[in-house]
Amino acid sequence: MRHLLLVGVSHKTAPVEWRERLAVPEPKLPVLFQNLKDGGGATEAVILSTCNRVEIYAATPDAMGSRESIRKELASVQGDPSLASCLYSQEDEDAVRHLFHVASGLDSLVVGESEILGQVKRAYEAAFVAQATGKLTNVIFQRALYVGKLVRTRTRISEGPTSAASLAVALAERIFGNLKECRVLILGAGEMAETAADSFLSQKVARLTVVNRTLEKAQELARRFQGEAAPYDRLQAELAKADVVLCSTGAPDYVLKRAEVAGVMHQRREKPLFLIDISVPRNIEPAVHHLENVYLYNIDDLQSLVDENRARRQSEVDKAVALVDEKTQEFHVWYDAWRRGETATLRHAKGEDASTFSADAAPEKP
Repeated sequence: MRHLLLVGVSHKTAPVEWRERLAVPEPKLPVLFQNLKDGGGATEAVILSTCNRVEIYAATPDAMGSRESIRKELASVQGDPSLASCLYSQEDEDAVRHLFHVASGLDSLVVGESEILGQVKRAYEAAFVAQATGKLTNVIFQRALYVGKLVRTRTRISEGPTSAASLAVALAERIFGNLKECRVLILGAGEMAETAADSFLSQKVARLTVVNRTLEKAQELARRFQGEAAPYDRLQAELAKADVVLCSTGAPDYVLKRAEVAGVMHQRREKPLFLIDISVPRNIEPAVHHLENVYLYNIDDLQSLVDENRARRQSEVDKAVALVDEKTQEFHVWYDAWRRGETATLRHAKGEDASTFSADAAPEKP
C-alpha cells in the first residue's frame, strides 16, 4: 500500500534554536533528496524549509519503516542525530490536511501570511527540478497551491499584518509609540526585508537605511522605498546611527556578534539600541541581549502580537479552516483511488473543467 508521509518541525513544536539547527540550506537539497531515496525509503519527496518550519513530504510504500529513516536523514543534515527526537510525523489524509493548512497560511506563525504560498511553490519546484517528485507529490502540491489561493480568495484571512516582518514593525511601533523620529536600519534585501521596508515606509520613519552584502540589491530595495543604501563594510557605522535594526538575511551564521555590538554601543555612548532578528537560522548572536541598553527580539518573541492578530480575525480563520477541511475531504476520494491504482477526477472549482489524474500518468510541470 502506498502512503504519503510527513516528517517535520515547526514553530508550534520547537523554539527557534532547534528549528535553525534543522534548517536545510539550498545547496544541501540535492544530497538530502538522494539520501531520502537511498536510505529513507522515499520514492518521491518535497522538502519545505522556511524560518518557521522544516518539513519533508514523502511518498513511500512503507510509512512505518520510512518514518524513523527520514527522521534520521533530516537530523543528519546538520550532523546532530539527537534532533530526530523533536520531529513530528503524520500520514495519509492527516498529512494532506496539514499541507493544505500550511499552504493556506493557517499553520503559520502569523495566520494568513502571504509568503508561505510562494515558499510552498518554490519548494515544490525545487523538488521537481531535482527529479525528486512523482505522481503523488505532483498532484498533492498542485492541489495545495490551489487550496491556498482559494482560501485567500474566499476569506479575509490575509487582511492586516500577515508576516513576521510586518509584525516586527508593529513591535517597533509598540516600543517607540511613534516611529517618525526613528532611524531604521534593515540588514538584508530579500523578501522579508522588502516587506519590512514597506511597513516602515508606511510609518514615515525619519530615516531608512539598507545594508546587504550585495550592494546592488541594497540599492534597489532602498530606491523602491525611499531609503538609502550603504555598503556592507559600513555596517558598524550604520549601527551607530540606528534606533531600530531589523535583520533578515539568508546567512547560515551570526552576522552580528556580541563584541561588534559592544563596540557600537561605546560609539553610541550607550544610547538604547533595539534589534529585531527574524532570520532562521538567527543572524544576531543571542548573547547580544545581555549588553547594557541593547534589546534583542527574535521571531519567537512576536508571539503576543501573533495572538492579538489571530483573535481579531478568528471568524475568518474559522471560515478558512472549514474550507480547507472541505477540500481535504474532496481530495481524499482521489487519494484513495490513487492508492488502489485507479483513475479519479478532481475539480478545481465550480464551473471549471475537471482535471483527471490517473495513477500511471506522467508527472506534470509546476
